[in-house]
Amino acid sequence: MTLVGKIFTVLILIMSIAFMMIAVTVFATHRSWRDRAIAHKATIEELRVTNDRLRAEASRADDRLAIEQAARRFALAALQSRQEALAQQLASNYDQLTKKQQENDLITETLSQNTVILDNLGKEVAGLRTDIVNAQRDRDEKFANVVALTDSISGLQGSVSTFREQEVQLRDQVSRMKLVMDAHELTEYTPVVDIPPRVDGIVTKVGEKTLIEVSIGSDDGLRAGHTLEVFRNNAYLGRVKVTQLEPDRAVCQIIPEYRKGIIKRGDRVATKLI
Repeated sequence: MTLVGKIFTVLILIMSIAFMMIAVTVFATHRSWRDRAIAHKATIEELRVTNDRLRAEASRADDRLAIEQAARRFALAALQSRQEALAQQLASNYDQLTKKQQENDLITETLSQNTVILDNLGKEVAGLRTDIVNAQRDRDEKFANVVALTDSISGLQGSVSTFREQEVQLRDQVSRMKLVMDAHELTEYTPVVDIPPRVDGIVTKVGEKTLIEVSIGSDDGLRAGHTLEVFRNNAYLGRVKVTQLEPDRAVCQIIPEYRKGIIKRGDRVATKLI
């Protein structure tokens, strides 16, 4: 409660007491003067006590009001000091805010420039990545080609070694063949179509006239016109000429002038190189 409120409270209380006294006085007029005197005396004494009490309360209220006013003046001075300090701090903060805004503007401009630079660098990096991917792909293709060529070279080197070995073997084979050809008075121009391959079979059938069937045929290299020698154990029986061919058998005709014995089923037949 403020001081003014307290004063109004005291005034209301005093006026209430005054009105009460007036009411009592009016009421006392209907009694005897003695009763009035006694009543007035008691009332006056009561009013005096009440007045003293109210004055004491008013004094205490004045003291409290003075203390509260002093406290309020002290608080007001403190608030004014704080307001001045806050005003100074606000001015300082405003200056700092101005500087920060300037710095922010500078940073924003720098950020915009850096963003443009970053975009350009991103595009350049993307181009470089594409170039790197293409270079890696080209490198991988070239490496694969190198590996393939290396494998091919290794294979060719192996083939060269094999060919060299085959060359040596062929030279030895040609030398041996030349010795055989010289021994049989043959040259590279001697026709060999009519020379039968070296085969060995048996007589499977004997015909009524001069025809026999043998167990070797075109799959063994025989051709029509080839001749075969017929023998039984160590006995020479004659020579036959191939007239008809099948893959696994042949029909031969006995040459009369070379016949040395009777040819039977189961006799052996073989070729003889000239």
